[in-house]
Amino acid sequence: MEFLPLELNGSKVYAGFWKRLGAGILDILVFLPFGFIFYKLESFSIPGAVISTILASTVFSIYSIYFHYKFGATLGKMAVGIKVTLPNGNSIGLKNSFLRSSVDLVFSFFMVLAQIIAINNADPEQYLELGFFERTQYILPLLPAWYALVNTSSQVWVWGEFIVLLTNKRRRAIHDFIAGTVVIQKQFAEQGAQLDAIKAAPVS
Repeated sequence: MEFLPLELNGSKVYAGFWKRLGAGILDILVFLPFGFIFYKLESFSIPGAVISTILASTVFSIYSIYFHYKFGATLGKMAVGIKVTLPNGNSIGLKNSFLRSSVDLVFSFFMVLAQIIAINNADPEQYLELGFFERTQYILPLLPAWYALVNTSSQVWVWGEFIVLLTNKRRRAIHDFIAGTVVIQKQFAEQGAQLDAIKAAPVS
């Protein structure tokens, strides 16, 4: 499949690091109200804390996969005017969207599992009385030994994403290579589809 050019009409086609970072920060802000709800749910009981931990991870994963599949962008990406597409600018499918999140889903599964184990090992009265940040500190010694490996691997993955994104001309992160996607300025998604239509049109 052909890629869109690096520039069209004198403008860069591919989204740079800062726009992608800005989109990520905005998505975190979108989820702050949900974070408050999950915190309150977590305060009722240990089972509530377990359910809250699972829901928080699940909701964010579904949000990312669904919005990329349906709209080519999360709310954060929409706000900064960038879109996830196929290399030629066409819309991605559900498979592409899932593959973009696949490695994050694996890390998320093991991190949630580790948190559930820690929460179940916590003293219920002490845990439920703590604030959000205090709870985070409290469960650290209760996490299973293998969590350290998962956490380190996750950090290596994140830094690897940054390095790869910054060192290729189309600004693709590792998950873009896995999914066969690119992140472009929104206005060029339509132009990519138009270019494909022109190429496919019969010559008269």
